[in-house]
Amino acid sequence: MSSPTRAPDPRPARTRAAIYTAARELSSADGEVTVNALTRRAGISRAAFYSHFSGLDELIGQMLHDMFQTVWEEGAAMHRGVASPHERVRSATAVVVAYVEQHRTFLLGALDWKFSHRTFLALIEMISVRHRHAFDALGEGLPSEVDRMVASDAFAGSQLSLIIRWLDRSEHVVADGGEPDAAALLESTLRCWPTWYTGLQPGDDFDARGLLEAAHRVLAEQREQAQD
Repeated sequence: MSSPTRAPDPRPARTRAAIYTAARELSSADGEVTVNALTRRAGISRAAFYSHFSGLDELIGQMLHDMFQTVWEEGAAMHRGVASPHERVRSATAVVVAYVEQHRTFLLGALDWKFSHRTFLALIEMISVRHRHAFDALGEGLPSEVDRMVASDAFAGSQLSLIIRWLDRSEHVVADGGEPDAAALLESTLRCWPTWYTGLQPGDDFDARGLLEAAHRVLAEQREQAQD
């Protein structure tokens, strides 16, 4: 007679969730993120932390990976009924910007984390892969002289650079009593890419704010469905 299958131990998942929560809270509160600070806030031991992560570098890398993975999974709803590859590029970019806006305080705090160049390159590669998927959707619309690997890395790098610059400037805007303009981030990102990729011609009217609001609605709907 076979023995009954044991249910998975929930403790590792709870510990990991506690570490994530502590990291987000410390970053959002502009607190110094160290292993000691994380373990105290999460209510766990250093040994428990190191059983999940080799250090802060691996932690922030995994958190950013999970965040971007969530962006693409939740943002898939934006593509329903969108036939044009150019529209898909614009809507996918809007979802990323909407997510950045929603998690601005955490991401701004994360800029002060000490993570390695290798982790940064892994983040670039993760974003670059999504651009290569978009290139595939373009089909013959992708110019023959374009090197897919070089272009995807360049687009990923410019996208991440603009996000970091916007996050940094947003801190000063808020300090002066203003509200960071995420629609401007969306438009500047799309405008820095070529017409063959976005479908936007120089001088074209583009409702960045409307597209961003639509992305926020889609993200909210996806989270409501996940909670049901």
